[in-house]
Amino acid sequence: MRVAMLTAPRNIELREVAMPEPPPGGAVVAVRVALTDGTDLKAYRRGHPQMPFPTPFGHEFSGEILALGSGASDWRVGEAIACVHSAPCGGCFWCAAGEEELCESVMERKILGAYADAIVVPQHILARNAFRKPEAMTFAEAAFLEPLSCVVHSRNVLAPRPRSSVAVFGDGGFGMLHALLFARDGHECVLVGRRPERLALAASLGLATIDASANDVGASLRERTGGRGADALVECTGTAEVWELAPSLVRRGGTVSFFGGLPAEANVSFRAARLHYDEVRLISPFHFTPRAVAEAFALLRERAFDCTRLISHRYPLDRIVDAFAALDSGIGLKAAIET
Repeated sequence: MRVAMLTAPRNIELREVAMPEPPPGGAVVAVRVALTDGTDLKAYRRGHPQMPFPTPFGHEFSGEILALGSGASDWRVGEAIACVHSAPCGGCFWCAAGEEELCESVMERKILGAYADAIVVPQHILARNAFRKPEAMTFAEAAFLEPLSCVVHSRNVLAPRPRSSVAVFGDGGFGMLHALLFARDGHECVLVGRRPERLALAASLGLATIDASANDVGASLRERTGGRGADALVECTGTAEVWELAPSLVRRGGTVSFFGGLPAEANVSFRAARLHYDEVRLISPFHFTPRAVAEAFALLRERAFDCTRLISHRYPLDRIVDAFAALDSGIGLKAAIET
């Protein structure tokens, strides 16, 4: 089988390796669609602490079961599957506390390598965070399960009041998914971005937008909210500049959710008076829970919105180098790698 290996910044090699054997209780899944995302692009550009070179990468995928390990009796070879790349252990302090996204082993036991002909899905993921793909759901739709699970968990942590005004900063894939979900939930949501083609896509999906390159964003948000500022702001740019700006853009008693992560060594600062006297809350959701995965699958199954509109380009696996070169140069939003 073929597997894409990230061997150095901006260097991908498509290698031939032996087809793996399924582990006990797990499966080998033939990848049909794998989606690119911001984490993979960051790793491509500069590496990633959890992906030392050389590394297989890619973690948003769907496919069909090729082989099953002993004990995986709930599944059948040939079944189409939608799953995510991790699952909590269920037994540590954080799992017992209902904070499964913080499970002490969830990151250690995640799987990578979806940019390949096949990927191994171990028992703990197959048992808790995998679903049979309905026939009516495309493989491209099913591949959105992982990013949408992150967004659903983010929404659940924020838990905005009904019909809140929500500003989502960042017109990448995660920003778009957040805005689509908040709009679907009935909130007055606006997407803030700088890329004209992405803002046009957002508008075609029925989303309100603000072009940050041409408008005073703070003034625009105050105008939309009776001068108060947004009830909630979700930061999806992953830039220190927006992190530091965000608390000034919500109303008194508002909430800022930092979804877009910064480099581990980054430091940011906020004006203390704004946080204290105006009771501005700062939160930062991480990863997802099995509950969020189940909710995301339900959204995909009912086609709550068309995630696949976010796929700007499609490439066969043997052109994955071209896919990341294009994304690195600013071309496209989210690519589908197909086998």
